[in-house]
Amino acid sequence: MADQETAAAANESPPPPLPDWVQQVVAAVADGVTAVLGVEGGSGASDVPTLVVAPQRWFEVAAAAKAQGFDFFCDVAGCDYPERPQRLAIVAHLRDLDRGRLVRLETAVAADGELASWEPLFPGAGWPEREIYDLFGVGWRGNADLRRLMLPDDWDGHPLRRDYPLEGPRALNPDSPYAL
Repeated sequence: MADQETAAAANESPPPPLPDWVQQVVAAVADGVTAVLGVEGGSGASDVPTLVVAPQRWFEVAAAAKAQGFDFFCDVAGCDYPERPQRLAIVAHLRDLDRGRLVRLETAVAADGELASWEPLFPGAGWPEREIYDLFGVGWRGNADLRRLMLPDDWDGHPLRRDYPLEGPRALNPDSPYAL
């Protein structure tokens, strides 16, 4: 029996190495990438190569990805998972137009959390970050103009969070000028 187990272990090949660009990003920010999904040698499945990023290293991993040719900022979005301790997920896509590659960066922050702004790296990230701030409440350190983008400055709450009342601002503050 032990000989069979030894033979089976000998036949198993080690997992393939990560692609060079992933290795370079991971090496550039030692504690920044917590998981790699959707690439050969990665730790999980995804439809797009995905780097799961520690929130405190959000900016550094983006800078490392940019150094590997991912110099086109596509988008950044938020999603609320109230059952998780870090309830707000932030997902961004970067593209390498020269090689036709796409990478997704994901992280998670607490309800009152903040991330480093990508605006110094990708000037086009400023407005989408403001939208996430406005609708989810994620702060962005270093954003040149972090204020509400879609809602009035005195609006109560963040309407894309799942615990935002369906009745709108009236449920949060009956004296609100926005209550119907």
